[in-house]
Amino acid sequence: MNDSPLNIENKIERAIVSYDMLPQGCTVVVGLSGGADSLTLAHFLLKYGSSHHIRIIAAHINHGLRGDEAEEDERFVTKWCAENNVELKVLHADVRALAAEKSEGLEECGRNVRYAFFRSLCTENAKIATAHTLSDSAETVLLNLTKGAGTRGLRGIPPVRGNIVRPLIEITRAEVENYCAYYGLRYVTDSTNLTQEYQRNKIRLSVIPVLREINPAFESAVLSMTSRLSEDEDYLSTLAQDALINAACPNGYRLSVLKSLPGAVLTRVIALAITRGFKVRLESGHITAIANMIHAGTGSATIVGGIQCTAQGNTLFIRSKKQEADKSWSVPLNPCDTRLPDGRILVITKLTKKELENRCKFNNLLFNNLINYDTIFNTTSVRNRRDGDFFQPAGRGVTKSLKKLFNEARLEPLLRSNVAMLENSGEIIWIEGFGASQEACVTKDTHNVAEINIKES
Repeated sequence: MNDSPLNIENKIERAIVSYDMLPQGCTVVVGLSGGADSLTLAHFLLKYGSSHHIRIIAAHINHGLRGDEAEEDERFVTKWCAENNVELKVLHADVRALAAEKSEGLEECGRNVRYAFFRSLCTENAKIATAHTLSDSAETVLLNLTKGAGTRGLRGIPPVRGNIVRPLIEITRAEVENYCAYYGLRYVTDSTNLTQEYQRNKIRLSVIPVLREINPAFESAVLSMTSRLSEDEDYLSTLAQDALINAACPNGYRLSVLKSLPGAVLTRVIALAITRGFKVRLESGHITAIANMIHAGTGSATIVGGIQCTAQGNTLFIRSKKQEADKSWSVPLNPCDTRLPDGRILVITKLTKKELENRCKFNNLLFNNLINYDTIFNTTSVRNRRDGDFFQPAGRGVTKSLKKLFNEARLEPLLRSNVAMLENSGEIIWIEGFGASQEACVTKDTHNVAEINIKES
């Protein structure tokens, strides 16, 4: 492999250009720990930035985890930036205390602190450059493989994510060390990188050397694989985005559309539907459970972050238990059709005697949709439930609270505020899915009958 400094610099610049990482004249916040990777990045960007009018701000974080060693790293970075006329911003953080406070692991907390600090330094349209290399990406692939990751996880570290860019993503750690040696760049070494306390270190120190014995160009092979997987993932993600738009309906997604999707698209649709509304990290088990529920056409599951997914009727509902309860609503009943707040349309159709006979002959379940037309007045409204509501179902001879009625029907609590009902003079005369009240039901003596249907818009 040709790992001369010129070849290494060409690789870095090719990645910058290929992924459109650093527009002419932009500001870039560079994560500078003082290690070989970050120093290579900062050194390269100083040269690259001078010809592309790029302003560089170095950002260093003292995590408060390594005592005197961390202090020495900070002094090293401060001196290097002063010698090279680079603006430096430093953050001191007690990551161990923060991790305990937030119930996070040290690695996760440290990562969150770093990126929050980087973002705080960004002006509009600024970029954040981190020194992740191809070797880091290969480690990530192996780490994700141990967790049963799919295509997305096996793509490794993305070259660009939002305003975060990784110019070194196509060069190895060995090439970084060659770059430093050629330019005489001194750097610091984090002693924690040499222990096997962390999972990533175990992969770096024990697993990858064995894989390099099998294939000396192991990292290049990983790059080839991740590039192909990225193309596949981009295509499938595009299909998923289109499918999600097609499945969308008021308050959720149509099950009939979701059921028809190939498994590879459906899993991505589920992940997209959830992560669009909630910042959570999904696991494959969560997605599988929801996919099974979709194919069953019924069920409810609560997943990470208190997110509740419910399949009922022809709709998949996705909501958080922590969300504010649905507000009460009420709209006047129109003679023909009434648009409900969730976008559905309630349609009332007056039936002739023959039409009524035909409907009842073919489907007795339609009785739930029938009502004595003469019980509907100009003052009738369509509304959702209220605390203290009671209802007397036709033919049952009892009056029940709506809470008890819904409990007996095993209607998911998440869906109860969407149930439409007709109210006349303070009395509920019809409930969606339950039918008319005793007073408003159709009998052999009823002269005028109406059919009520609620349709998707």
